[in-house]
This record gives sequence, C-alpha cells and structure tokens, in this order.
Amino acid sequence: MIVISEDVLNGVKGDLKKLLSFYDEVGLRKSNKQLSEDISGLFENNIEKLVEGAVAPKLDSEPDIRFNGEPVEIKTTNGHNWRGGTFSKRPGYYVFVSWEIVDDEPRFFVAGTPLVESDWRGGGENYYATHYGKKELVDNKNVTYFSGDLVVNQGKKRRTIKVEYS
Repeated sequence: MIVISEDVLNGVKGDLKKLLSFYDEVGLRKSNKQLSEDISGLFENNIEKLVEGAVAPKLDSEPDIRFNGEPVEIKTTNGHNWRGGTFSKRPGYYVFVSWEIVDDEPRFFVAGTPLVESDWRGGGENYYATHYGKKELVDNKNVTYFSGDLVVNQGKKRRTIKVEYS
C-alpha cells in the first residue's frame, strides 16, 4: 500500500517548518509528544491532499486515513518505539514515523506494514498502551520503507538497530 510519496514527505517537512516558526513566533513550547501529534496530523493532511483515494476522517473512532476504504493508522514518535491504545489493536495498515530536527530541518524515518492485533506487544501489567518497535519492524518481512532506513549490526552477542533519517 503506497500512501507515502516524496510529495507527501516534502509537504509535511514544509508544513512542519511553518508550524515550528509559528510556535517560535508566538512563544509556544511544545513537548516531543505534542510535536509527534502535530506531525501525525500533518501526515494525515498531506496524505488526504496528495494521495488519490485517501480520506482523513479526523475522528478518534475512525482510522487516521481511509485509503480506498481500507484503514491506515499513523503512529508517530520522536524515539524508536511506537505506542498505541485500544485502536492500535484493530487490523490494518500502519505507517510508523520517527522524526528528528537537525539545524531547523525536519528529518524522518517512515515505514509501513499491515498488522493485526497479535503483532502488537503489551505494555505490561501496569501500563495500558501496546507498542511496536524497531526490532519488530526489522523482523517483519512485509515492511515498506518510505524514508530513511533501519541499519542492523549483528555483533557476537547481540544485534543493534540504528535508525537512519532522511
């Protein structure tokens, strides 16, 4: 499923730069979690605007995107582990976005894959959220990488996975 294109990525980068400039202009400071939510919304907007067959319902009870009627969820983090609540358990196509800002330039890692409820890892006894990490992405043979990459280095005792942004 191709819901991320160069046009979408460039649109999000341009919109994010404008948004960050506005935040700076009015003196708003946003946490990484809040910025992740904003970036997710910018992906929704740009996908809806630039990808034929994509609609962003903008309702919590609906997926982030419906692409030709099929559900697409966008999970965004400033780290390497994507979290989700109840609706993360629904089957569908998931777009995983990790971001960083270097010298005022947004950079992204973006990958997508279909998932079902059992693909998500539980958050533990005292935490409600499920998660999906870079290890799960590397081990998943059905991932499409849209921006950036995961670089695996297999050492003698353990494997390391580095996220590369572009």
